[in-house]
Amino acid sequence: MQKSLRIQTEMRYINNRERFNIKDLQMEFEISRATAIRDLDEIQTLGLPLTSQPGHNGGYAVLRNQTLIQVQFNQTELAALFTAFLATTNAQLPFLKSRQAIVEKLLAIVSPEQKQQLLALRQILVFENTNPDDPDLLELTDHAPDQLGPLIALATQTKALQFTYTKVNGEQTTRKVWLNHIYQRMATWYFDGMDIDKHATRLFRVDRIAELSAGDFKALTEATIKAWQSQATPPNVDLQLDAEAISRFRRYHQPGRSLQFLDPFQQSARLIDHLNDQDPKACAMYADWLLSLGTGVQVKQLPQAVTDQIKVRLQAWQ
Repeated sequence: MQKSLRIQTEMRYINNRERFNIKDLQMEFEISRATAIRDLDEIQTLGLPLTSQPGHNGGYAVLRNQTLIQVQFNQTELAALFTAFLATTNAQLPFLKSRQAIVEKLLAIVSPEQKQQLLALRQILVFENTNPDDPDLLELTDHAPDQLGPLIALATQTKALQFTYTKVNGEQTTRKVWLNHIYQRMATWYFDGMDIDKHATRLFRVDRIAELSAGDFKALTEATIKAWQSQATPPNVDLQLDAEAISRFRRYHQPGRSLQFLDPFQQSARLIDHLNDQDPKACAMYADWLLSLGTGVQVKQLPQAVTDQIKVRLQAWQ
């Protein structure tokens, strides 16, 4: 990275944090301690006032109410931003209306020459979810669930959630969950977390929640989470994947599942999982997903209900 670009990036990095130290700059920008100190001197010379606190827990802080220089993008940076927005088309992402507004604002602030180049990109680049007949077309499936925006907004404030959840059979229950992650997999949004009443990890579909609010329970500690996870139901799925299956797993993997790699080059891996084999719909979905991994899957253990679902599909294709 050129020095001038590094200095500008460091200024924004510093301004976005309440406190930092020399080691933070070294790790973030992969520079030596001497270079980090020289950069800080130059940053202060450019007008960004810093305060320092000596000692073991010391560091630097920015005097607030200071203004950085106006942000400017070169053509490559503009193309990178615009391409990123194009790649999200028809991907069921949250804040869809905001995304469209940002694209229009981006086109409004650039020069006529830059605008023509960006519009040309829209016609040339085709991504996985792009409609090849009309790149500007937004499919009906592009709209994320209405509950996703409020869920993300609340999750940035607290992981303690309380909501009403509708099961597949229509039964509604009130759940209290300590949030872990929010996922999008195979055009469906999920989130998982520790169920406070069941003392176990549970997975929920975002479009089945209602009456979402902050939970009135105490935050879970790492020790509590580990203790509950150790009580989890024993696995009933054991698969070994080759390189091609691993690649497909990364693209289509089920929320909350992770691989145990068997070699340093990550060419083979093992998946240990638990599936509720009493749920026919869950078994059918698992069978479809398992088939999507291709022929590079070696089955060591699999519920009979999933095996039966795979046989049904094979018979239908004969």
